[in-house]
Amino acid sequence: MIFLSALVVLHHVSIGYGTMGGWCYVTSQKLTGTTQIFISALTGVEASFSMGLFFFISAFLTIPSLEKKGVSKFIQTRLIRLAIPLLFVMIIFAPSVLYFIEIYNGTTQLSWFSYLLQQNAKPYTSHVWFILVLIIFELVYIGYWKFIKPRFSISKSLSDKIPTHVNILTVIVLCSGLTLLVRQFFPLGENFIGIEISNITPYIFMYVIGLLVYRKGWLDDLSRKLSITWFPISIIAATYFSLIIYLLSKYPSIVNKFVLGITWESVSLSLAQVFLCFGFSGFFLHLFKKKFNFTNFVSSLMRDNRYGVYIFHSAVVVGVTIMLEFLTLNTPVKYILACFLSIVFSYILVGLIRKIPLVKRVI
Repeated sequence: MIFLSALVVLHHVSIGYGTMGGWCYVTSQKLTGTTQIFISALTGVEASFSMGLFFFISAFLTIPSLEKKGVSKFIQTRLIRLAIPLLFVMIIFAPSVLYFIEIYNGTTQLSWFSYLLQQNAKPYTSHVWFILVLIIFELVYIGYWKFIKPRFSISKSLSDKIPTHVNILTVIVLCSGLTLLVRQFFPLGENFIGIEISNITPYIFMYVIGLLVYRKGWLDDLSRKLSITWFPISIIAATYFSLIIYLLSKYPSIVNKFVLGITWESVSLSLAQVFLCFGFSGFFLHLFKKKFNFTNFVSSLMRDNRYGVYIFHSAVVVGVTIMLEFLTLNTPVKYILACFLSIVFSYILVGLIRKIPLVKRVI
């Protein structure tokens, strides 16, 4: 989770320096040429698996927590950990970051309070859309666990044997097909209150798989199987995905072929992204369990603050990006500095915020 939190920060720094994607502040000193295309490709590859892996891990941790606490205590805990940060970011924090940007750009004359009222006229989840989607997923699972599971358990109806490669390929193809179907109604690039519905299908699959993997005890065997066989295939998918990014950068007019309708381009894109999601997720799960499954002072400190970094990093990323605009440096150097400083300052900021009484209970 520390690794994934850092990726979220780097993802938004990259968009802030002109790679593909949406972000609240994009500097005028953007990356250009080959560097811009290369970072865009890396950002796209990362986005194809990182949030899906977040959902997998969240689901994997849901069952033991729910069984230990029971429904009422679990919901109470999740409301504190999820609903409070979500509402805080939506109502106060994200609009305040936007207000700072507009003050910096000289594009608003409103007071801070008036600006917040204006922004809250239309709900927007900003970068914490993940929390809202996770709340929905968990409510659905609680409903299943409370009312359906006592009568019919989905996990018990499935074999305890580790999925075969045919099973894995079938799930990938099914997920890709449903992703393509959803994108006919919710094209890539469009969002609803900050949630990109076009990418919701892999998130659902990864959440359900996380629940199933916990129930069946498949984590070690399945992650090893994915990392050995399917990760190399996902590398090929990543190469193809990078080629798509290059083509879209060079020939923007072809973008509709990949995001609209059912064409070989749109089919190949959804397949590549799902291959990336499964292959890279399995690889990193296996890698961190086998090679980085240790604890020291630094890792403990980062683990304690990782959720807060996800909540508060947007202000740090914007602040660092603007600060670096005043330095006379090459843009690639500024980008590298922004990546490093945004991660470091985010953890420092959250470490200080969590010293406030009761904040630790929330983040």
